[in-house]
Amino acid sequence: MLKNLFDMGNLKQKIDEMKEELKKEKIVSESGGGMVKVEANGFGDILKLEIEEDLFKGTDKKLLEDLIISAINMSKEKTKKLFQQKMQEAIGFLPLDGIQDLIS
Repeated sequence: MLKNLFDMGNLKQKIDEMKEELKKEKIVSESGGGMVKVEANGFGDILKLEIEEDLFKGTDKKLLEDLIISAINMSKEKTKKLFQQKMQEAIGFLPLDGIQDLIS
């Protein structure tokens, strides 16, 4: 395993492949029983935000803001888990915290 770790060309290729896969991933998170949905890619970039029409009728602004924040935070957590899974598949172990910032 350590021999493969130090094969930098192979490691770079695996990381590049992982980055392409993460770009294509679609992660959907929802809050309020599906009233607010957020779609993100594997890097956590928000691609889409859907809000049920009923939320605009008589719902207070604070509730809507809380539901949006909740959906975004769930999306971030799912993205983090997906990244860890892809990284383990690519290099065979989980890297140190913070590596995601270096790759994305």
